[in-house]
Amino acid sequence: MIRVFCDFDGTVCSQDVGEQFFLKFAGEKAEQNIQRLLGDEITMQEWLTELCEAITSIHQKEFLDFVDQFVIDPHFSEFSRFCKEQKILLTILSDGLDAYIERVLSNAGLNQIPFFANHTEFLNVSGRDKLVATFPYTDAECNLCGNCKRNHILNTSADDDVIVYIGDGFSDRCPVRYADIVFAKRQLIKHCQDQNITYFEFNNFGDVQIKMEEIVQRKRIRHRQEAARARREVFMQG
Repeated sequence: MIRVFCDFDGTVCSQDVGEQFFLKFAGEKAEQNIQRLLGDEITMQEWLTELCEAITSIHQKEFLDFVDQFVIDPHFSEFSRFCKEQKILLTILSDGLDAYIERVLSNAGLNQIPFFANHTEFLNVSGRDKLVATFPYTDAECNLCGNCKRNHILNTSADDDVIVYIGDGFSDRCPVRYADIVFAKRQLIKHCQDQNITYFEFNNFGDVQIKMEEIVQRKRIRHRQEAARARREVFMQG
């Protein structure tokens, strides 16, 4: 079976919703923390927690009104239909916030697609409406990401499954190590080149679908040896 996992910010949605949200509502703090995150000075959990705390007050409606300006890649709906027709399981993995992912997918009529992300809560704290991020999918041995994409891939896949990963940046560096087929753009291309990971470059999901149509026609889809070995190593460690 083929299983497709894809990033959300910058991938399913052409823009980075989380980054744009924090740049607008957390201002200078967001700009500083983006550089610290890219420089590996802070973890994603720290990044999200600090920026949520930096927003003095925000109501859920204000949050959703801002999110409503963002739309998915214009080819993603057709790609999701292609996956359904081919009985390919499609899952979105994001190190962003579930509230805006759910909203964007719902606006596009795609809320049936399963996704995993960091959790969002809107709480009244000392008379102020606050946005709070929590992290239900962390990994006990690695706190680099809030939502461990690697674990979702390994926990939902069988040994003989072919793993496809589609992404563009920071939080995709780890999961591509475990994927048999990688589609990359932007920062993820350089990471794949640095780590000698074979990839297909893409600009949008139309590009991905064309290549996937070719792949599913093959009599046999081979596992990438390095990815299969990396998956086995994790399972052996327990």
